[in-house]
Amino acid sequence: MKLFFTIGIAVLFLLTRPAAAHDIHISYSQAELKGSDLFVKVSYYKDDLTKAVRNWYQGTNANNPSVDFQSEEFQYVKNYFRVWNGDYNKQIAPLLVKVTDDGTSVIFELQFSKVEMPALIIDQRVLFKEYNDQMNIFFIKAFGKEENHIFTPSKPTLLIKS
Repeated sequence: MKLFFTIGIAVLFLLTRPAAAHDIHISYSQAELKGSDLFVKVSYYKDDLTKAVRNWYQGTNANNPSVDFQSEEFQYVKNYFRVWNGDYNKQIAPLLVKVTDDGTSVIFELQFSKVEMPALIIDQRVLFKEYNDQMNIFFIKAFGKEENHIFTPSKPTLLIKS
């Protein structure tokens, strides 16, 4: 119940804040395991993600028009949003299905293939180096159940068992 209250307050706050600035640092993800594929849709504030990507690349490509910044964003997300099959020896690389940039948010649709039983390990550290108050809200349907989790710098990993 506390988790739903926190999510509700965060969403209400997002909907009522001006788009140009925000005092809260959150992302929201929805995931679903379908067969052996995990589909994830995750949304980040554009300004937060841009700052993180530029810091990650140490500003080397920040003003280079020949560089595909969207590709750099995906590489950054891929580095900090990781999934493993049951143990840390079987990491699953994501495929980028789609990216949407609405000017305020960047939304990634990812696919992790060849998910195996009996467990998934999800590690979501996106934006933690930039914002110590960052919360990555995560909802997943997997193994016949639904689960909510809030990834934080002190709790960046989730284990989901079948």
